[in-house]
Amino acid sequence: MTQTLTLIDLEFGISQLSGNRALLLTLLNKFSDEYRQTDDKLQQLCASDDFDAARAHIHTLKGVAGNLGLRALHVACKEQEDALKAENTLPENYDTFIAVLNDTLGAISLLDDNPDATAPSGDADTAVAKAALLSALKANEFVPEAQLQEWLTSIFSDEAERNIISEFIDELDYQSAIDRIEG
Repeated sequence: MTQTLTLIDLEFGISQLSGNRALLLTLLNKFSDEYRQTDDKLQQLCASDDFDAARAHIHTLKGVAGNLGLRALHVACKEQEDALKAENTLPENYDTFIAVLNDTLGAISLLDDNPDATAPSGDADTAVAKAALLSALKANEFVPEAQLQEWLTSIFSDEAERNIISEFIDELDYQSAIDRIEG
């Protein structure tokens, strides 16, 4: 992935629901429940040569992800859907797709674990930024400087802490950055 995409665009998702943040969180939790078994389901469908059903499942997942503001997953679904149309087999980058799905589900669970997530405060946004940054670092992805600073500013109010983590990332010491963020 040459550009890191937002896992959950809360602002977009809320705008899709006329500003109803609580409804978005409810829908995200339902999404998580509905699509948690996607890997098993797709593996089973492909093993039984039911590629039409596999494409339909990914197509539906893509639409729901797009409507809820799950940007990275929406793009990953499109790639999988296109590859399944071209060949009746799981695409070579299927593992990357599942990683994006799992990262998205993890970010949703962080929102769910946050008791203040229904409040209009930045707590939910902080959880999403933290999940997105950790996901990018664990995947050894390049994060553009502007995106990195946006995430760090959302996560840490302390400029010194942001600078320490930025320095780790600049030195490609992702594990130290991860440990610091998770610590």
